[in-house]
Amino acid sequence: MFLKSLDIFGFKSFADRTHIDFSSGITALLGPNGCGKSNVVDAMKWVLAESKSKNLRADKMEDVIFAGTANRPALNVAEVALTISNENSLLPLEDTEIEIKRRLYRSGEAQYFINGRQVGPSEIRKLFMDTGVGKAAYSVMEQGKIDQILSSKPEDRRYLFEEAAGISRSKAECADAERELEKTKQNLQQIEISLAEIKRSYDTLKIQSEKTTKFRKIKEEIFNIQLDIQLLKLKNFIETKSRNETSIVEVEEKRNKVRKEIEDIQNSLTENTDFVKDLQEQVYACQNELTKIMGEKNGKLELQKQQSTRLAEIKDKINQLEIKKTNIQNRIDNLNEEVGDAQSNLHEKKKYLEDTKKNIESFQQNIEAAGSQITENDERAAEKRKQIEDLESQRVQLQKELTAITEDIVTKLDAKLKDAGYSEGAMNQAKAKLEEIVGRLRIFTEGRKNVFGDASKTGCRSAEEGTKLLNEATAAFEETHNMILSLEESLKSYIDASPAFISEFLAPEGIITKKREIDSKISDNIKLVNDLNQMIKDLNASNVTLSMKINEYKDTLSKLKQNEVAIAEQLKSNEEKITMLQRSISQEEVNLRTNDDEVYAEQRRYEDTEEQIANIQEELAEIEQRGAQIGDKQRELYSKIDECNNKVSGKQNDLQKKQEQQDKIQREFERLSISIGSLDTEIRNVKQNFSEQYSRDLMEYEEHMYTITTPPEKLKEELAKAKANLESLGHNINLMAPEEFTEVKDRYERQEANYKDTLKSLEDLEQVALEIKAKSSDMFLDTYNKIKKNFHNMFRRLFNGGHAELRLEDPANILTTGIDILAQPPGKKLENIALLSGGEKTMTAIALLFATYQVRPSPFCLLDEIDAALDDKNVSSFVTALTSFANISQYIVITHNKKTVMGAGTMLGVTMEESGISKIIALRLDDDIEKIRAEVINENDDFVEEDVEPEQGVVLPQRPEPRKKAEQTQGDEQSVTEQNTDENNTSSDTNAENNEAQNEQTEGNDK
Repeated sequence: MFLKSLDIFGFKSFADRTHIDFSSGITALLGPNGCGKSNVVDAMKWVLAESKSKNLRADKMEDVIFAGTANRPALNVAEVALTISNENSLLPLEDTEIEIKRRLYRSGEAQYFINGRQVGPSEIRKLFMDTGVGKAAYSVMEQGKIDQILSSKPEDRRYLFEEAAGISRSKAECADAERELEKTKQNLQQIEISLAEIKRSYDTLKIQSEKTTKFRKIKEEIFNIQLDIQLLKLKNFIETKSRNETSIVEVEEKRNKVRKEIEDIQNSLTENTDFVKDLQEQVYACQNELTKIMGEKNGKLELQKQQSTRLAEIKDKINQLEIKKTNIQNRIDNLNEEVGDAQSNLHEKKKYLEDTKKNIESFQQNIEAAGSQITENDERAAEKRKQIEDLESQRVQLQKELTAITEDIVTKLDAKLKDAGYSEGAMNQAKAKLEEIVGRLRIFTEGRKNVFGDASKTGCRSAEEGTKLLNEATAAFEETHNMILSLEESLKSYIDASPAFISEFLAPEGIITKKREIDSKISDNIKLVNDLNQMIKDLNASNVTLSMKINEYKDTLSKLKQNEVAIAEQLKSNEEKITMLQRSISQEEVNLRTNDDEVYAEQRRYEDTEEQIANIQEELAEIEQRGAQIGDKQRELYSKIDECNNKVSGKQNDLQKKQEQQDKIQREFERLSISIGSLDTEIRNVKQNFSEQYSRDLMEYEEHMYTITTPPEKLKEELAKAKANLESLGHNINLMAPEEFTEVKDRYERQEANYKDTLKSLEDLEQVALEIKAKSSDMFLDTYNKIKKNFHNMFRRLFNGGHAELRLEDPANILTTGIDILAQPPGKKLENIALLSGGEKTMTAIALLFATYQVRPSPFCLLDEIDAALDDKNVSSFVTALTSFANISQYIVITHNKKTVMGAGTMLGVTMEESGISKIIALRLDDDIEKIRAEVINENDDFVEEDVEPEQGVVLPQRPEPRKKAEQTQGDEQSVTEQNTDENNTSSDTNAENNEAQNEQTEGNDK
């Protein structure tokens, strides 16, 4: 790839269209100060999508348009076209020759083209990425840029090494992948929350759906049975009606036939002679009308000719307006395309800002809710502690009461025992005697019971046995009575021996019961205090957890607010850009509306004229038709007159007989009509009842009516069974459950698939980011070590000795570390380049530049007076080094130094024959100049390169496990490359993509 030509028009001092052809090797651009040499360099930078006006030595972008001179007016457009040979396919395009063009109007409208195809500035920048060419690369070197390389911060020098390593694009892709990774993590969290909510609805609706499905099935069964019953009834009515209709048609045909015969007889007998006279008068009227039509036709033909001429004139004017409209519309479309791109970017940023605001509001609500919960927990804990204090006071009082009542029980028990004279021995003796008497009484009564039982079964054989039995019974009752008396005495003795106050102690209102109540209250009090203490402990633990969450929320909230401010600033910038573009669109739309109004007016005239011509043609057709109709009518009238004169005949044969036959058929017709009307009513009632009950038309199922084979009685039995099954389901039926379940199921499955896809995307993005970092680290380190060695040797070559060194500031972070430059010219100590002289700094920068070319040479390079600070000796070294690279790169050198000029193969002169207007003159060196150049360029063939140790202590990122080929293709191309086109530049990383976004924003502001 090399420069073939440069075309400049209206750019700075190049008011005339200027064409510059470039040759291979070294081209020197000469001219006095102020003639416009650097404007050529500015034009090259400008066409390569430079968007900062200050880099073009202008206050605003419109200042690059030719501003006019005393003799020439200002121009309204600037245009630069750069033609590049791409035969080695260094640029990712199939064309062997590529033309890059940029055009700027004074209105602020800008246009970019690649081979005539309009593109955006970012597409041009991406085209040259990793080639060494571009506004952020090392293809354009000016005196100020040389100083910038040396005076920049170490981390700002990385762009040279990254461009040489070819990782600028990879670094931008890595930044995009990391931004997409963060978004994917947030999406995954939201999907997990949504999935849990949908799962709850899914489980509930699944049960409801099954019940509703069964309900619908039974309802459908009932409907089908009812439908069969009604269709059978309808079928019976329809078949009967069909038979009657067939009969009535036959009767009606007979009746009509008789009527026709009667009418024919009557018509033949009533001939009207006045009809012929009326026909003759109509013939005379037709002759008059034909004469009138002929005159009207001639007038319409003349009017049609005039309107056709007018129509052609209007059509020509409309064509001219349409061409003008197309031109205006093309300009509007171009502006709308830029607005569309800007609005798309703005929409993404607004959406991201809204999401950020929602997140901020959500986190603020969470913080407030957590704070309120902590306050509420503290209040509840305070209440619990107050309750504990009250309960402990109550427990102290209860314990005092318990002590008092216990002492009271002991005192009263001693006193009662003493007062009652209680003796345990006497009580046991009385109890034993009582048990003895009860035992004797039980044995005696059981014995007597057996004796009298046997007697009652055998009966008495004589009066003596009966008397004996009665005497024994009397003796038994007396014995029983005596035992009962003894039992009463023993019971009284036992009661007297027992302490009577025990029942008083154990009564519900007794002192023992009161003690038990106090014991129960104390136990309840202790249990309640333990429960309250546990509640306080739980509340305190909850507060600790909530406090930790609040701190996490506050950290996240702070980051979100910072992000919100950054996005808001970007939104403002985008909106300003869109406003400027929309103003231009509005002006063009005003022009378009004016043109449209003219087109509309002419089209209305055209349509009106066409309509008038069409009306004339319709009127002519109508006139022709009327003439033809009147001629036909006249001929028809002559024919009718002839027929009427020959049509009279006498017929009066069987008229009476036909009338009698007609009366008989009429009676049969009336009977069938009444029957059909009754059947129609029955059919209508069946259809209406079905429609009212089911809101459906019964005739929709007409085909099914003729396929029913089940008898009506069996259908009624099935209907009763289905209704019973329906009743068993109950009344709490969600009729929409199946549809809701289907919807929720679909959402659940989609969300579940989305979750898996997002999880897979997350893993792919992490893998891709690691792969890009690992690859970029290897490429950067390899390039850095090569440049480090080349820099040391190139420095020695240019300075004829000395030592130069590159060092990484932070070898542990290879992708972000800055790069220090140390230089030791011959006879001096190794020191930082800031302490070098101006010439030494320039030579050091040139050494670094050429060291970079040795690794990745730029296809072409512009050097703008970088030799200004060099003495003759250093210029010779510079020219020698430059010539050694002339076979691999193309150089355009702006210089005032004769030795530098002698190193060039072609010279371009810049002059101002007319004040303020630059002009280019091309010169080829003659043989004498070639000899002088050969003497100047005296390379040191004895120079021996030294090896330089690679950088030590470098830590490379962990290399991920290799992916499968299909996964790698999907991850690299879809997850990174395609995301680059959709991702907005919200990061502040110092990579090439973000610099590009900032430059586009600046360009929008310049406009």
